[in-house]
Amino acid sequence: MLTLKITFRYCLALYCVTMLYSSLHELIHHFSGYLICGKWGYKSFNYFSTACEGAQKAWYATYTGPIFNYIMMYIGAAMLKGDSNYKKHLGFALIFAQLPLQRMVTPFFRMNDEFIATISLFGDTPLNYWLVIILIWVICIPPLIKAFLAIQNRYRWLWFVFYLTLFPYLLWGPVFGLLEYLMVNKHVLDQQIIGIGLLFIINEIVTIVAYLLTKKYIDPDYKN
Repeated sequence: MLTLKITFRYCLALYCVTMLYSSLHELIHHFSGYLICGKWGYKSFNYFSTACEGAQKAWYATYTGPIFNYIMMYIGAAMLKGDSNYKKHLGFALIFAQLPLQRMVTPFFRMNDEFIATISLFGDTPLNYWLVIILIWVICIPPLIKAFLAIQNRYRWLWFVFYLTLFPYLLWGPVFGLLEYLMVNKHVLDQQIIGIGLLFIINEIVTIVAYLLTKKYIDPDYKN
């Protein structure tokens, strides 16, 4: 069980966790694309393309990002049983840093990695449409239930809905969107190194350093 508290330092820590794992999601796509195609593709903050676009095998790189997210959700759920408040709070943050609502809702609108890869590989059929949705929900619901049950605060449902639908997006979304806009639309630091924009690389380094400095604050009761 854990008690959620929102402080400025906690928000910094949760932002870093969310930015780190959203970036890792994209890097997993990019590096798996290299392994599949044998050459580097291109990636921005919110988009990637492989060097063998158009080949069926390229679509398998599209699955790897979500698979990483699902694995991290289950690792987070396991950490809720940790022997310290820090581990429990970090596990809770890991679950929601994977942005599970986005994974669960966007397939209904014929969007997201899992849906696009599936219809490209196996056909755009009603069966595949519902299989993708059902499978994603079956994967996501168990760690989300564990996160819900771990909340000790009064108004548990409100806290859970806040984290699921709003909080990580409020912290991370504006910065992520701005960085994508600057690099892709305004060509700010868009020079590529192994197919990755320089602004992305700089942000990744800054995020890792900030994460290492702030991760202790993911436990809102941490005292210096």
